[in-house]
Amino acid sequence: MGEHPFASALATAEPDQFLRLERDTGRSSRFVDVDQLVANVLVAALAGHRPVSVVAGPQGSKNSDTLALSGLSRQEQALVREAYSLSKQQERGAWYLTEQMSLKAGVLNLPANLRHHPWHAMTLSTDEVARVHLGATPDAIAAWSLLIPLLDDLMAPITVRAAGSSKQDSEQEETWGQITARYATMGLVFTPQSRIFLYGAGWHRLDRGGQVRARLALLDELTRADPLQVASRFRAARIQALISATLKKTRSGTPLARKVLTKALQPVLSAYFAGDWLSYLDYVEMPPGSGEEIVTALPEAKLFVGGSAKAEAVAVQQGIDVSDVQAMLAAFLGQGSSVSPVEQRVDVLRRWWSQFDAVHARQAPGMHPLWGLIEDGPYAIRAGMGPTRQLYRWLLSPDLVEEVDRLWDGVTLPRWPETIVSEPYPHRLMAETLGIAGTFWHGVALTAWFVCEGPTSRTPLSGLRSYYRRHLKELEQAGTPVHLSLFDELEHAERHLGEPQPVYAHQQNANGGRTSISMGVVIGERRAGFEILRDIITRHRQGWSHRYLAEYLENRWKTELTEVSYELNKFVAAHGRLPTYKQFARFADAAANHWFNGDLASLYAAIGERAPATSRRVDLLPGAAHDFVDAVYAALGGLPFDEVMKNPGSPLANSCRHKAHLAAASVTYLQIAEALGRVPEIKEFGGDRHEWDWADGCEHGWPAYQQAIEQVLMRNGAGRNFPGPPHR
Repeated sequence: MGEHPFASALATAEPDQFLRLERDTGRSSRFVDVDQLVANVLVAALAGHRPVSVVAGPQGSKNSDTLALSGLSRQEQALVREAYSLSKQQERGAWYLTEQMSLKAGVLNLPANLRHHPWHAMTLSTDEVARVHLGATPDAIAAWSLLIPLLDDLMAPITVRAAGSSKQDSEQEETWGQITARYATMGLVFTPQSRIFLYGAGWHRLDRGGQVRARLALLDELTRADPLQVASRFRAARIQALISATLKKTRSGTPLARKVLTKALQPVLSAYFAGDWLSYLDYVEMPPGSGEEIVTALPEAKLFVGGSAKAEAVAVQQGIDVSDVQAMLAAFLGQGSSVSPVEQRVDVLRRWWSQFDAVHARQAPGMHPLWGLIEDGPYAIRAGMGPTRQLYRWLLSPDLVEEVDRLWDGVTLPRWPETIVSEPYPHRLMAETLGIAGTFWHGVALTAWFVCEGPTSRTPLSGLRSYYRRHLKELEQAGTPVHLSLFDELEHAERHLGEPQPVYAHQQNANGGRTSISMGVVIGERRAGFEILRDIITRHRQGWSHRYLAEYLENRWKTELTEVSYELNKFVAAHGRLPTYKQFARFADAAANHWFNGDLASLYAAIGERAPATSRRVDLLPGAAHDFVDAVYAALGGLPFDEVMKNPGSPLANSCRHKAHLAAASVTYLQIAEALGRVPEIKEFGGDRHEWDWADGCEHGWPAYQQAIEQVLMRNGAGRNFPGPPHR
């Protein structure tokens, strides 16, 4: 440690001495604005203001919440934009930052909740979690790296007491010793009033009102502390931890950033050095390590997915036979054909779209609704109206259905990526691969059908534009926008529909055992004129398809593969090595499942990398998943669902509902068994997410559930291949 005297001096200094060393060497000025920002947020928070707002994103859209810091001055907003934007931090080498993050932002608003909602403050704050895309706003990185850690420490007495503890006395004493030490580092001490929080000081004797008063008293004590001192001393302690970790790795010179920056220390570099490792090294007077290369830009993605179309041109250019070029391409792709997996799926998606369009274009009153033509979720046993099960098998050509079954029948599970397991719903996965365009055009057509044919529609025609605003935005961002005159025409056409007519549901009631009375119950309405709406939608859909479908499909695969390449290069930049198979699967599983039937090795080839391993394929699912789920439900003793749900609150209905949920999860059970090579244990399956009251608890229900699955497999001739129990 003596080789780096300034860093060593900082590492061993007390907080005040640390800050004095910074001032004496002219280093404190770089933190003035950051410390003041933190102090100002702290003052506002303790006074009862909410320093952060979280707005939930659209339903079904992942990591799209919005987190915004409140009450910042223009100067502070400029500081946040410059220091904490994702792109600028990555330009400085902070490739450890993930694109998406889940932030427990409620702790920032906990003081305000304690002052304004003292009886429910903990619940309100615990529920305030922001699932954000870090590129959307720099406020998220500022909150994650700079503000949440401070409030976590300041609010620890309150949050630890609220959570309760069943730990041994020695462990609890250690926890409160750490809290007291962190307070001391920030220049804070527990007064006679606030000592009630400490271990053994009598907290358990307080009633709920006494606990509320103690929390507010602690907030009042914190408001009397110097906020700038708290902010600067807290910063000193965090930087000191980073320096100590760096010095521990200095056996052969300055260590590389990736050797020092653990998950706990990454926020420190982002908070106080804007993600710039070289700036930090300059601060502690340490030279960059030998071989340290701060990557400020990632390599451009090179995708290898269109070989077959270029084979002939390459053959002519190189003067060799085209079959030789095709053989080389096939070898590169690791398959028997030169047509890449992506090309195969794009071709099927084009043909699927053509038939999908034709089915909708000929839909007419009196026909069966098309709800179920696109499989948009896993099969679930349910009562009442719902999508027609596997409707696509009736309406699409058998050869197309078979190709979808074949090309999307395998997936990789990120927890066990070495095995390609069976995909129970290939047509759902195909629709997921197709993406937002299928969801939008199918949904608009279904809305027109149910507006006219009844009994109800999820939105009126006048609400379509708003209902699909997220879909429209995504299509526009992809460069394949929907012409908004579609909605104007549909709203105008609504005036020409027939008058609403009631739709009846008929019920048969016995009368003395000799006759029956049929009663009609109005359940909705219908209107003549569906053909008018159908033709408007068909014209716009076909116009969009002619202009954009090819571009849209290319955008789909290119965006997903480019994102995988980007994440791979980002991982290499952060860690100096390629990811393991499991690490790769965490960000590559969706693209592998969409375009490569779950084969990670083929995805590696498509982005120009050599796979570290190959995957084995296991498929234990006998026939269609829908039939398997029904059979497991019956094996569990489930009764006809429509009949049982006529009395939905009865114990029998609850029992059948729980069995139906378990039956739907049986395909997941099979997938895990395929991946593990043995039947899963209840924890691996996620048994705590299910109800077992129907069997008097999971100790009886779990074996009965496993037995039901094995019975169905044996009945279908697949039981002999089913793996045995876990090894003990």
